[in-house]
Amino acid sequence: MRRILLLGLAMALLLPASGCYEAPASVDRYINTPYLFSFIPPQGWTVREEKTAACLASVEARHGDCRFYICVSERPEDFLPTTSDFANCELVKNYVMDTLKGYNVSCRPSTTHGRRSYDAIYLRNVADEAGTVRLQLVRQTFLSRGRMLYTLTSYVFGRDEAELRTLAPPCDSDILRSEATFFLHQPGSMGH
Repeated sequence: MRRILLLGLAMALLLPASGCYEAPASVDRYINTPYLFSFIPPQGWTVREEKTAACLASVEARHGDCRFYICVSERPEDFLPTTSDFANCELVKNYVMDTLKGYNVSCRPSTTHGRRSYDAIYLRNVADEAGTVRLQLVRQTFLSRGRMLYTLTSYVFGRDEAELRTLAPPCDSDILRSEATFFLHQPGSMGH
């Protein structure tokens, strides 16, 4: 009986203390309900969503010159159709060369949120508004789910290939941490 009394007294003393506990501030996670994905942008970055000709949903996270994109599009029928990493990497390389006009393409299989994905790194020549052509080093991750293709993109510009190979994209560590928080939600799990 004495133990029960001591236990009751200890709990009564702890109860007021537990009412003073404040949970840490929640992290601001960007959630895209129509296409069932989310990620945590780096602190202080702005997130903007739009629809483009190529993307059903295009989300840009940006801070100054630092930025990365997530594009959701319908997956072409012949893109990532097999379980063969070699075959899928060859398809990624062809897609980058033919559609995105990239060259010197490398591809490797990876995992994003527990799903097989493919990381491509390549070069592109990009003309700005004034017509000046700049060299761009692009890093993309391609992930498919059903009929949807999710593409995570970051890039950096440079004067030549040698310079680009030594540069890290601006805010690369912030971008990589944020991309690591990319999450695909299950249908019906987001309050529909």
